[in-house]
Amino acid sequence: MRALSLFRRFLRREDGTATVEFAILVPLLFTIFIATLESGMMMSRWASIDRAADMVIRSLRLGQYTNPDAEFLRQEICDRVFLVENCYENTAVDIRRISRTTFLLPDQNDPCVTRDDEIIQPVTEVVPGQQNDLMLIRVCVTVDAIFPTSAYAIPIELDAQGGYALSVASVYVNEPS
Repeated sequence: MRALSLFRRFLRREDGTATVEFAILVPLLFTIFIATLESGMMMSRWASIDRAADMVIRSLRLGQYTNPDAEFLRQEICDRVFLVENCYENTAVDIRRISRTTFLLPDQNDPCVTRDDEIIQPVTEVVPGQQNDLMLIRVCVTVDAIFPTSAYAIPIELDAQGGYALSVASVYVNEPS
């Protein structure tokens, strides 16, 4: 009987209730903070990649590069990107001509670098095209998440090394000389 009355008295006490509220709400607030930080950094990186790709696409469209290949385009894009570590190793560039009669786009997903056990560059195509050709360029950069637990806070797919893919695609027409 004595134990039961001690237990009831323990349940009626109100000291420590703020600790319970704190213990429940802090993980939720911390998760929101991490998701905000990660998504902000993701958007900054994506904007940087998009800007760099646009600058390179402009030069491609105007014919300022003679016979560009994937290595050259990756280097040109990575020279203009900020906030991305190991950009050159983690970037894939794919350029294809689009038929003006069918307007068929490639079926496969964006060509991204696979970093499971070793860095594997995807098989990509770089066809600069002729004058007035309609071209599709796709750039995919695999970047590391700031927090490895980010996939729990925001819906992104992480690879085995804790990175996610940011891709940019654009269509342009080669200008006549």
